[in-house]
Amino acid sequence: MGPYRLLYRISSGGMAEIYRAVGVTADGAEQPVAIKRLLPAFTADDQFVVMLVDEARITAMLEHPNIARVYEFGVVDDEYFLAMEFIDGVDLRSAVLRSRERDTALPPDIAAYTVELALRGLHHAHEQRGEDGAPLDIIHRDFSPSNILLSYGGEVKLIDFGIAKAKMSRAITRHGVIKGKLKYMSPEQTHGKRLDRRSDVFAAGAVLYSAVTSHPPFHAPDDASLMLAVREQQPDPASHSADGLDADFDAIVERALKKRPEERFPDARVFADALAAWRERRYPDFTVGRAARFLRRIFCREIRESEELFGEYDLTHIDRDADTDDRHYTRLVDVGHFTGSREVVDPLAEVDAWLEGRRCRPDEGASAEGAEAEDFWSPDSLPGWIHEPGGD
Repeated sequence: MGPYRLLYRISSGGMAEIYRAVGVTADGAEQPVAIKRLLPAFTADDQFVVMLVDEARITAMLEHPNIARVYEFGVVDDEYFLAMEFIDGVDLRSAVLRSRERDTALPPDIAAYTVELALRGLHHAHEQRGEDGAPLDIIHRDFSPSNILLSYGGEVKLIDFGIAKAKMSRAITRHGVIKGKLKYMSPEQTHGKRLDRRSDVFAAGAVLYSAVTSHPPFHAPDDASLMLAVREQQPDPASHSADGLDADFDAIVERALKKRPEERFPDARVFADALAAWRERRYPDFTVGRAARFLRRIFCREIRESEELFGEYDLTHIDRDADTDDRHYTRLVDVGHFTGSREVVDPLAEVDAWLEGRRCRPDEGASAEGAEAEDFWSPDSLPGWIHEPGGD
């Protein structure tokens, strides 16, 4: 794939597939990388291409130890892809599910540590400013367990700014469409209202609750009822469903899940600091090594299979000049990790030309067909009684 050699597919989602790959850094060292490639069905859909462009442009600006880096956005033979930091581990959702399979819950200290560090990455994104010094107003909109990675070494990385909202975003959310996962949406997000960083704080509270209890804070038999639950239901205290928690922890979660944004933590950093203080008081002996050992123990089979699969590949003959030899390869966003240039080429002109060639604007004719059903919601498709007076 351009200058990268794909090794094996890690996963496939609604709009893209992820591969483990190898690239050669600017100083000549071989390094694992994750390639996120837009599925063929969506290369013909302008909205999804622009979403990938937005993810590249937003994430390429974010340098934080708790955000997975995006190195490059490129096109190979009309296939769009991101080259990203490879994280050898699993997502938080998988860790919670595996713990539940073992008739237990994710240890509360590990859950608190994981969400705390993801919040610190989130706060960095919220605080990001453009070259003119003005806030970019980045809102993740999909802070969920599947978008928090835990490495087998104990690292925590927030990923997937694909549906993030920012001043620099080009993808236009059509009226009446809600993007995100219902289980972790804030009440105002279910209404399709204008969001600020406190919406992500609510989502983080729901993720924390799910991580320690192995079930989301809001329950309902269908989507319409789930929306109502998010808006109106008060979840039971997490300590009622999991050991190792106390009233102080319940108070932290309760504040994050306040229905009114002004009653929540004002930002992700304050939330993270509260979690860190609780963990240090409740679990003073916690170490990053404990989190790493726990993950390696419950995913020992996956680690072994991955190592065996990776070991099958001969990496010694990678063509270090593949990017210059491949005439059909275009690098649009480059943060310099693999080339040394640190030149970020604005891809908008090329994408706009592509859209113009299709005679289609980014906000017209787009389709969510084929995407994960939980990622796109239209209130207009729900029964009339779900809407509040005023058309929300």
